Amino acid sequence: MNSKISEKPIFLCGMMGAGKSAIGKTLAEILDVPFADLDDLIETSEKMTIPEIFDQKGEQEFRKIERRLLKKHAPGAKGVLALGGGSLQNREIVDALKNSGWLIFLNPPRSVLLERLKNSEKRPMLNDHKNELQERINRLFKERLPLYEKAHFTIVTGNRPKTEAAEQIIKKIESYES
Repeated sequence: MNSKISEKPIFLCGMMGAGKSAIGKTLAEILDVPFADLDDLIETSEKMTIPEIFDQKGEQEFRKIERRLLKKHAPGAKGVLALGGGSLQNREIVDALKNSGWLIFLNPPRSVLLERLKNSEKRPMLNDHKNELQERINRLFKERLPLYEKAHFTIVTGNRPKTEAAEQIIKKIESYES
């Protein structure tokens, strides 16, 4: 394994349900580096679940917490960090992540997202939209895509094995590093 890959942190972005946590854990295992999930960091920091934060503090306050933790953790990050679906709130955050490490956009087909999210109970951004899930996913994707596309590169995921996606990320980084 190219040891240069593990020198810079890897930030995985993409829609909820894109596989950031699952692929991120596999990638971290292969590279033998730490893995963290931004949602877990938020829940630990706030001593509340993500749905509780949305219910009690609202989305705007959640985004402030998310931004604060990203600014705190990104500069000295180690390993792999799975971001939340809406973490890339503006160009400043995108630039900070790209300057700190590798920002990688995981982009499964929307049909895969819909299948993964249709029965989800832990996604506050979808809770009030169960009857129009496809429209909600399409709307969120369209809003977020311009920032996702600022990533260093995109990995098209889907229902293929996590290991395969993780290995593709490693190959891409190696091609940039060489």
